[in-house]
Amino acid sequence: AVRQYGYALQHVPKELCQDREIVLAAVRQYGDALVFAPGELCRDQEIVLQAVRQSGGALYFAAEELRRNRDIVLAAVRQRGSALKYASEDLRNDRGIVLEALRQNGCALEYASEEMRQDRYIVLEALRSNGDALRCASEELRRDKEIVLQAVRQSQSGEALYFAAGELRR
Repeated sequence: AVRQYGYALQHVPKELCQDREIVLAAVRQYGDALVFAPGELCRDQEIVLQAVRQSGGALYFAAEELRRNRDIVLAAVRQRGSALKYASEDLRNDRGIVLEALRQNGCALEYASEEMRQDRYIVLEALRSNGDALRCASEELRRDKEIVLQAVRQSQSGEALYFAAGELRR
């Protein structure tokens, strides 16, 4: 049943839920089924990797040490940019990880480190995907005319100008 409907893992008897192959089949079909896996299987690199490839948000259910694993976090943010939120602090400051997250979802800039939110190239990459990401850029970059113009061009809500520094809103 879990091969066709991974969410069914929640109804599997506890002793079967300890079975690695059953959990692996479930997360391949529905990554967030990781929430129903016992703790030791949330530390299993292959299971977690399969889960985040199917649903980047499953990174939330992964053991802390796997949230520090670059390969797992990279797979998660490629599937769902906002999964950057669940990555370790070090990886939220990793340029390659952050760029992958932003290519998938510019608003993932919100979860990047302060240093990354001050990086002109990083912010421009976020704005290519969604101009509203300007709200997460550093104050200095929200004063930058080129940055603000890019944000306004790419704004999905039309509210990017609202996030510009005061003097550029006029």
